[in-house]
Amino acid sequence: MFRLVLAVALAGLWFAVSDGPQDNAVHDDLLDKMVGKWHITREFSNRKAENDATVEWVIDHHYLRISMKGGEKPNLYEAHVYITFEAAAKRYVVHWMDLFAGSLPETLGYGEKVGESIVFTWKDAGGTLKNTFAWHAESQTWTSKIEQTDKDGKWSTFCTDTYRRVEG
Repeated sequence: MFRLVLAVALAGLWFAVSDGPQDNAVHDDLLDKMVGKWHITREFSNRKAENDATVEWVIDHHYLRISMKGGEKPNLYEAHVYITFEAAAKRYVVHWMDLFAGSLPETLGYGEKVGESIVFTWKDAGGTLKNTFAWHAESQTWTSKIEQTDKDGKWSTFCTDTYRRVEG
């Protein structure tokens, strides 16, 4: 019993003199503008699709989660996207998980802020994919432009998503 009391007392003393848990929460004014409910219009080269998204800070403000869902078969789409900022490397990190699981070589991308945009890049043996999230203050909208390289390194646009805030 004495050992238990001593262990609890020492643990309490350690917490009292230490800095305690560190605040590693992400504080980013640009990402804060994405929090809320959104309707997404997705424009592909040959069609359009509609999705809805809920964007919120999760895991004690360490990740911004975009939960996206919409469409009907065969164009059903669902994704969970987690964005954070890696302070030591001074870069954004994105974990993109969607219905294409297992068919894409990479789900982890890295990004940098460029003005009111964050440009995320995924690289693998098949080429490069780039997703630019851009904030448009005048219209209070976001765009997400997804571009990719072909086997010859030529860039093309896969799709452009426009996020419009849903009131309520």
